Amino acid sequence: MCARANVMRPYGRSRVTRTVAATVAVFCGLTVALPLGGCKRDADAAQAPVRIATKNFTEQFILGEMLAQLVEAKTDITVERQFYLGGTMICHVALANGEIDVYPEYTGTALTTILKRQVLATPEETYNAVAKAYGEQFKCEWLSPLGFNNTYAITVREADAQAKNWQTVSDLDPEASSLTAGFTAEFVERPDGYPGLKREYGFEFGSVRELDAGLMYKALAAREVDVICAFATDGRIAAYNLMPLEDDKRFFPPYFAAPVIRSAVLKAHPDLRDVLNGLAGKLDDSQMQQLNYEVDEKKRSPADVAREFLQSQGLVD
Repeated sequence: MCARANVMRPYGRSRVTRTVAATVAVFCGLTVALPLGGCKRDADAAQAPVRIATKNFTEQFILGEMLAQLVEAKTDITVERQFYLGGTMICHVALANGEIDVYPEYTGTALTTILKRQVLATPEETYNAVAKAYGEQFKCEWLSPLGFNNTYAITVREADAQAKNWQTVSDLDPEASSLTAGFTAEFVERPDGYPGLKREYGFEFGSVRELDAGLMYKALAAREVDVICAFATDGRIAAYNLMPLEDDKRFFPPYFAAPVIRSAVLKAHPDLRDVLNGLAGKLDDSQMQQLNYEVDEKKRSPADVAREFLQSQGLVD
């Protein structure tokens, strides 16, 4: 889904970030139909380590560890972790250019941010559309969804929602001009973020502060802002007594997470499909929320939280 920054940075920034950064600027000005050189270095895929990457937020670290630990437990393949790679565009360009091999992505993000398409009616239509396009345009494959939908959620303090009878995003309209929003930098710019939200709902907030996602929940609880672009699977929503509002105009697409992998890597290691699909349907929204809470609030390591979950599912010893 959504790339969100996090104050917790347990993994160093990869050299791939620097390699890809310039390409992102070029890519953003091109039509998405261009394959960006396709998947390079395919001939070396069988000998090279599998490079598992993540975006720059807690949920991705946990999912990346799950994928890496599954590969390490079930195969003899060497895994290279490229965690905290960056936002959506950096990860996508790195994958399409063969700089990384697999990372967890979100269907709605792929549809609107990468493919620049309109929201589709159902999660199944969204998944099928992105899976088909990625195979044709980028020579990359979407594996089975993990089970949870990490959608954006316009969120306020629960006390304010009760006092003002806010239940839906539309309910904010009469007071929006007097409210301060705290949004991530990516949400401020993405078509499935604030620009599209303003068009769909017909109002905008009095002011917008760009916040690190690791800070915006605390900022809302501390009354430094009045509304944030929370993520549905974030454990801090409950921890800070916050309330997501109903997206009554159904603006946000479904954001079901799934591993995206280069086709050349699957060709070199066909057993990876079944190994990584071992996570298919294993995580629902509440489970993912709890895992995120363990890392964000209890300060546990993503590796430990991931291993504990895999063990609970009988996927690793």
